Amino acid sequence: MNVPRLASGMKLKKKLTLTALAVLLLSPAACMRVENGTLFVSEAQRPEGWPKITPVGEVELKERPAFRLAVAEASSGSGGEGRLFGTLFRHIQDRDIPMTAPVTMTRSPQGQMESMGFLYENLEVGSVGDAGGAEVQDRPSATVVSTGLRGGYSASSYAKGLARLQSFLAERTALEPMGEPIYMGYNSPFVPGFLKYAELQIEVEPRVQSEQPAR
Repeated sequence: MNVPRLASGMKLKKKLTLTALAVLLLSPAACMRVENGTLFVSEAQRPEGWPKITPVGEVELKERPAFRLAVAEASSGSGGEGRLFGTLFRHIQDRDIPMTAPVTMTRSPQGQMESMGFLYENLEVGSVGDAGGAEVQDRPSATVVSTGLRGGYSASSYAKGLARLQSFLAERTALEPMGEPIYMGYNSPFVPGFLKYAELQIEVEPRVQSEQPAR
């Protein structure tokens, strides 16, 4: 019997167990489960019709339903991610709107946070337009390529996911990417970085093939 290896395995198991307990204590709504083959800390409900998460490290094509969200935009000299989160949290708190997951984030090519969005439960909650430092928008349903990411919500995580999606799309010329990538974080600050889960998505449409001139 390899005693050192066994001891090491027991320590790791104990660490994961204590971490899981800490998550559940700090975030009472949290529950740990396996979804689509991926260990996932669920802390909030998702919008109606939202698809299952994409496995970590994989890329898949899936349908994303139409949704409503409140968006806060970053401005020069602002407090960045913390200010955006605070603006959106006050927005839903003042209107008694339940928190859902994921939270959307967009970044510049240099990795700077540009916007953050809180999704509503469905298209019947609230109304579109300017509201308390945020803008409520409706987004149409779309086909997306999505990749699952594990770790903190950093610029490096975003870059890793983007490279994976670009590589996937480079091999599938029948798909045309549309718009900017959207980073979707599913966990709160209470969840340790190594357990956090996110998706990076790019909307796609079938590429229109140009007609060849008749000979």
